[in-house]
Amino acid sequence: MFKSWFIENAIYSGDKIADYFMPIRGKNLLTSEATGGNVPVVAGGLNPSAYHNTANTDAPVITISASGANAGFVNLWGIPVWSADSSYIDSSVTPYVYFWYNLLKYKQKNIFEAQTGSAQPHIYPKHIGDIEIPNLDLSQIQLYNNVVSTYYHKIDENNTENCRLATLRDTLLPKLMAGNISLDY
Repeated sequence: MFKSWFIENAIYSGDKIADYFMPIRGKNLLTSEATGGNVPVVAGGLNPSAYHNTANTDAPVITISASGANAGFVNLWGIPVWSADSSYIDSSVTPYVYFWYNLLKYKQKNIFEAQTGSAQPHIYPKHIGDIEIPNLDLSQIQLYNNVVSTYYHKIDENNTENCRLATLRDTLLPKLMAGNISLDY
């Protein structure tokens, strides 16, 4: 749906993401400083580096890993996170988080190519801001965001349910295997 709305027949005239907003650089949090809560700490990798008890973003939030082998990786979170070694885009930056997530994922290759540094690749908010994008119609962006919001909310609900069920499985399965509980049909 995204391609048919915004990519096919797109007109490019030098617009950049920075013409609309700049991502915010996360605040560093050492693993040793994380308190082990339920809030993922998003650093330079594909998965959370730790968990903390407070977030520095609002959900939904896009994170872009800032350094390391995965510098530039774009991810969408349906829960608040602590953005550490990453840049982020949430509702404090733009009301159209889902649209921008899809655009950034479409431009993922360009983001990876914008890495600087040979030993340790980096992506900074400026690199994201410099990415060329097609001319955009804000009314189309708003309409698109409204349409896909329902889908993303359902994905978030399903992810939450999956986590709840995994916890239930991990609690009950050892008890079942040890003979502490039984299944009666």
